Amino acid sequence: MKGKPGPVSEHLRPILDTYMGAAVALVGCTSTGLQRYSCEFDVLVVGERRPPTSLKIGDVYADLYFVPESEILKPAGPERALSLALCRPVRDTSLVLSAASSTFTATLSSTAEAANRVRLTSALKSVTRAEAALVNGNTLDADFWLLAGGYEFAYALLLSREVVPSPSHVMSQLREVSKGTASGFEGISVAAGLEAASRAGCGARLDGVTVIHDILREGQKDPTQPGWPRVKTEIMTEKAHELMTRVELAECYSFLGQEMIDGMLALQKSRPKGAISDLASGDSRLLGERLVRQLGLAREGESIKKGLELLKRQVAQLAKG
Repeated sequence: MKGKPGPVSEHLRPILDTYMGAAVALVGCTSTGLQRYSCEFDVLVVGERRPPTSLKIGDVYADLYFVPESEILKPAGPERALSLALCRPVRDTSLVLSAASSTFTATLSSTAEAANRVRLTSALKSVTRAEAALVNGNTLDADFWLLAGGYEFAYALLLSREVVPSPSHVMSQLREVSKGTASGFEGISVAAGLEAASRAGCGARLDGVTVIHDILREGQKDPTQPGWPRVKTEIMTEKAHELMTRVELAECYSFLGQEMIDGMLALQKSRPKGAISDLASGDSRLLGERLVRQLGLAREGESIKKGLELLKRQVAQLAKG
């Protein structure tokens, strides 16, 4: 079943009542009709700046993002502008969201190109980090940054086709834009390690990312920063289970890989500056060897090297294009 039954406004009634008078819109896959039954509502609330949060309303989930009105027409970054171009207002009495949507729809191509350049730059940075780690014999870091670079390149490829990436739909989005050509897709597949996208591989990675979420919840000290509430883990788990039920194993493994990247980077920020591999080494390590294997970060140096060579070549091709 695609999406949630019933009017969107009824599902979001508690949010509309809580933030009375605020402009509210759907963004992400729920604004474009791409969502599955397990997808949460991505809700933009215009008003006071607050950390994003996740919550459950009845039997549906929602991720809330709070943006001041002054930033709606001057968004922080081209991807946010793209989201506003495609947003679906639920309440917009001041017409601020409608105005933003019209403005950024008119500049969609140039905004997508700007977002593409940002993602390509990030992909190149990740590749450089992976190469440096490999030279130093640090295969865990090299594996991690190859994976991160693959996702950045996937987003760049989608943005080059004026498609706003959606984390749990990336593989289907890539297949759609790559019809008639395999350009770029091979590099993403290898970088993301999709050869391990079995039911067992998805289950193991889900268990591993759940542990990372647990560590983040237990270690959170600053209440003003975006947290990792249990509902965030519930959203991830529901998505993964639906994808496995649909036998969309590559999509599931890819989605959980992105969740892993986000979680491990958040863990790294909570510790003294160092390499990703420091999370799995030393007396104060947070991640054991078994957990690292569950996450899928166990590729050998030669495999990582081949993946980096392919990804670098396809990043360069997209940059030239």
